[in-house]
Amino acid sequence: MPARRQGGFSLLELLLVLVIMSAIAVLVAPRLSGSLDNLQLKRLSRDMAASLRITRQLAISKGQDTQWTIDLEKRHYQYGRYNKTVSFPKDVDIKLTTASKEQVTETLANIRFFPDGSATGGEVALTQGQLEYLIQINWLTGRVIIYD
Repeated sequence: MPARRQGGFSLLELLLVLVIMSAIAVLVAPRLSGSLDNLQLKRLSRDMAASLRITRQLAISKGQDTQWTIDLEKRHYQYGRYNKTVSFPKDVDIKLTTASKEQVTETLANIRFFPDGSATGGEVALTQGQLEYLIQINWLTGRVIIYD
């Protein structure tokens, strides 16, 4: 009487599935890391824009000039009533364009908001590899806009 085959998978079938899954992982992994970089840069640009908006609102509510400060050497920016400090990653390049009177040093600069909502204006360019986000601060209205 012939032997009846037991249910299950052979070792060859299991190895074949593992090879296929490994090939898929090798193809998909680089795309995921690019997506993670994009998400990191997008979050940083949104957080930075939010901190600029908070600084503007603080100037309006307090009725006095308020400044948002970035230090490119120490890789952080400061804002708010208590000068909250937020660091940014080393692999993100940031360029700030602001009014010359707000450029404290080569690596330290401010964007100043006034009680009427206006600002000294400027823009912050965040770059990571091929990705770039641009935050513009309108000098007349103080409006903060992100471009990707």
